[in-house]
Amino acid sequence: MADLPFSLRPRQELESEPRFASTLANGLDVLRCFSANQPALGNKEISDALGLSRPTVARLTFTLVTLGYLRKDEASKRYSLAPGVLSLIYPLLVQLTVRRVAEHELAALSEAAGGPISIGTRDLLQVVYVDTIHDRGNNGAKPDIGSPRPLLHTAIGRALLYAQGIAERDMLLPLLVAREGLDADAIKASLEQSFEQIARNGFCTSYGSWRPELAGLAVPLRYRAGDLPLAVNLTQPIEVVKSGRIEEEYGPRLVQLAQSIDRRLGVDV
Repeated sequence: MADLPFSLRPRQELESEPRFASTLANGLDVLRCFSANQPALGNKEISDALGLSRPTVARLTFTLVTLGYLRKDEASKRYSLAPGVLSLIYPLLVQLTVRRVAEHELAALSEAAGGPISIGTRDLLQVVYVDTIHDRGNNGAKPDIGSPRPLLHTAIGRALLYAQGIAERDMLLPLLVAREGLDADAIKASLEQSFEQIARNGFCTSYGSWRPELAGLAVPLRYRAGDLPLAVNLTQPIEVVKSGRIEEEYGPRLVQLAQSIDRRLGVDV
């Protein structure tokens, strides 16, 4: 664990670090409790989720409400995220030049393929979307900015792991395997197949491994936003796999799109 960056170390280890502010960390953990599936939570639910006492959670939620990061429904006594959270992430989104550069090309391929296209990066041990373009239809993926996805079970997650480089992958894989209780050898073999796909074709695929009704394909970008790896993906209904269009048509087009983005951002391809 000594070689891990602090962001990936267990909370128990961080608590003994003199520079670590536990109260601040607890407050941020409260914000992370909210999700698309759980947009409103009460103090008891937050307390149960985090293993913190009810009085501690009550102080944290009160503080977050006063600072504009949570709002409280007085009738239900439940909390939800407030607009202040959006103000925090806006400066990061502005820095991601790739979002502006890629907009028109992403939209064109999304419309042609009839599925959403997204750009994602790694957030600790998961994928987070930083941009997404929807076609007029809906294939059930419902991606949006800030949506999380698993690293190991999605095409975009595997493309991001490929982009991380060998040393970073070797650091992340044991943490991912341990967290999900998976067989390390099976995961490594599956990842190697995806990495071989990328090396051979420029893209990798994932058919039903995250959600059985969805197929995904993804391409890692050579461009990095600072030290953040990026990848672009296209999601399709699983039925499209039978047509062959994912690997024969959409995969090569997604590779061309990624190469165009890299060139426009000054990266040799």
